Amino acid sequence: MEGLTDGEALARVALHYGLISDTHELTQKIVCPIHEDVNPSMMVNLDRGTYHCFGCEAHGDAQKLAVTLERKYHGANDVQALMSYYRILRTTECDPIRIPPRSRSKAISRQLYVQAYDYYHGLSRVPWTRSQALSGDMLSGLRYMEERGFTAEFLEEVDARWAYTRDYPLVFPMRDNGKFKGWVSRTFDPELSKRRKYLYNKGFSRATTLVGDYQQAPFVYVVEGNMDRFKLMQLGLPNVVAILGWKMSAQQISKLKAQGVTKVIAATDNDEAGRKGWRWLCQNFETTRWAYLKGIKDPGDFTPDSFKKMYERTMQKFEERKS
Repeated sequence: MEGLTDGEALARVALHYGLISDTHELTQKIVCPIHEDVNPSMMVNLDRGTYHCFGCEAHGDAQKLAVTLERKYHGANDVQALMSYYRILRTTECDPIRIPPRSRSKAISRQLYVQAYDYYHGLSRVPWTRSQALSGDMLSGLRYMEERGFTAEFLEEVDARWAYTRDYPLVFPMRDNGKFKGWVSRTFDPELSKRRKYLYNKGFSRATTLVGDYQQAPFVYVVEGNMDRFKLMQLGLPNVVAILGWKMSAQQISKLKAQGVTKVIAATDNDEAGRKGWRWLCQNFETTRWAYLKGIKDPGDFTPDSFKKMYERTMQKFEERKS
């Protein structure tokens, strides 16, 4: 459409389908609308006007995204889908679209970071180990986490806090070698969980954040999600980092290498995406694959007994690689 940049065209399409809520940031990670997903895996770049999903590998520009979604949502043929695309570009429902220049984008990112910091640290610490001091909702949240293998002591250790919001009340800090980078909240609503289990603060950058402690570690365990990291920590493992997706970013790789980490144990999920993530790690580190037992998809499925078996097999492979 004459007068629109590639980024503005993509912004109109993404806003039309409810994939983004604003254009305050040039790059935004969203839940992929093309394949069945519940966590953000698609990167939308409003600077270049392109998108790429790290889960299903879908990629393209505004027109391709609109055509794909018109086919999926409305069963449109190519002509109908293109007509819908041009209608979206002409509509005024998305006006005004203001994609910030890079210098202003940095200022906005800083502002969003301060907002996230103030929000999390403004929440009261929760005495998880004193169940009599918990509200009914907090107690329900504690029971939910206990059913998934986490103790009240552990929730206090990681400083889990409670926001009195209906949808995403349990809030965890995201720290990179001790530095606060943002927060992530968890829903207990089964219907919301089908669409999105976790909600990150606006402005949180996954690509530049490596969640965990890895300073001068001899090696690290790499997992996909923060709850996977928590499960391994609960089971007693140190040096666990979460990459918040299946593929470690270039920035995350640089962070590890800057700390002298050359060996990793890849406990990315036991599915095709997780195995792709493992193979990617092999290109950058001396990598040992976590010895998953049959039927176990990710660390969230670990029990103390299954963990012990897998850990022993994994460390045996790790030691064999060293010798």
